[in-house]
Amino acid sequence: MNWFTFGDHLTKRLYIILKLTGIWWLFNVPYAFLGMKLLAAPDVASVHTIFTIGMVLLPFVAIPATVATLAIARRFMKDDDAFPFLQVFWKSYKREYRKSMILGCLNAMMAVVLYLALQYYAGMSLLLTIVFYTLLIVTPFFFLFVYSFLVDQELPLQAYLINTIFLLLMHPLNAILVILALMITTYILWVAFSPLLIFIFPGLAALIVTYFYQKSMGAEIKKRQPVHNLNANH
Repeated sequence: MNWFTFGDHLTKRLYIILKLTGIWWLFNVPYAFLGMKLLAAPDVASVHTIFTIGMVLLPFVAIPATVATLAIARRFMKDDDAFPFLQVFWKSYKREYRKSMILGCLNAMMAVVLYLALQYYAGMSLLLTIVFYTLLIVTPFFFLFVYSFLVDQELPLQAYLINTIFLLLMHPLNAILVILALMITTYILWVAFSPLLIFIFPGLAALIVTYFYQKSMGAEIKKRQPVHNLNANH
């Protein structure tokens, strides 16, 4: 790969990251207002109110937008940039809104339950504190894989959860790597120039999650191919 090809490849990646981030924020305007309110919050009670509003909006605003953004990331990984960006996003947003809202409600409820459990057991048991703290961290990453399944396959709602658990158990390394990749990316962007978290992170995160999801799915499909070929020969 020469420098011109590398530069062209890098430019395409940066361009799609900016587009993904832009469309994600366009459908998450309420969170932009909440962010400004958070910066100007006068006391702890105001901060709690803002976070509560954010959690309530999560299934209806953030999750559907995230699902549609993952659909775009999947399409980009598959077809590069030769597709109608806005049309694919809007079509996926409308088609998957109901499912993403239901899964988003489950996501929000699990986060709230784990947070309350963590607060309750914090002073009682160190082991339980570690368990609930770990689950609270892992849950968002788990659901990002669930949403990747949602834009990849047409399944009953419970099947997305079951298949995601199966996929992560079969390919734990990819599960660990996606968590590390997103955490390291967040740290680097924060240290380098914190506004990059706003302008780059949503789109970059969508590509990272999609990459590891497709890597896990590809490995699973490849593992099953010899079985299908053997059955075909018989």
